[in-house]
Amino acid sequence: MKKDAVYSMRMSSRIREALKKAAQKERRTVASLLDKVIIEYLSKEGYINLDEERRNFSRTRITLPAKSMISKGSRKKSFPGVVLDLSMGGVLLTYPKGSDIPFSSIGKLPRFELCIENPNSHEQLSLNCDTRHMRDTGNEIQVGASFIEPGKLELQKLAAYLG
Repeated sequence: MKKDAVYSMRMSSRIREALKKAAQKERRTVASLLDKVIIEYLSKEGYINLDEERRNFSRTRITLPAKSMISKGSRKKSFPGVVLDLSMGGVLLTYPKGSDIPFSSIGKLPRFELCIENPNSHEQLSLNCDTRHMRDTGNEIQVGASFIEPGKLELQKLAAYLG
């Protein structure tokens, strides 16, 4: 769903602080948490249909090994993970709990290079990513990211893989 409207609201400072804590726990912004809560409520009450795609690109659920390359100063460090879903616009990754991947807090979410291999053609695909959110599920760390200006060749490889 395209986000094309702004709505401001007043609330007590107590509610605002509780929202901040809840958002921090889910490693989201307060705006992202409010969006999620509102969408879930409207869906439950039958005002919207969540079967309609909320994103610009439809997602494909997959399980695909991946490496995230994160720059630390002049060095790049590699972190193994698994792609859970993939689209022409972004990715959802998971990392094992206890991983030292530096996704520590909102506002400090790093950009990274995602490296995956198409299991059918064995072609390597590297995409620059901007971390959008992360969530600690208890057993794993899930990271949602959007692609940053992918090149034509990368988009062709991605489209071929997604079919």
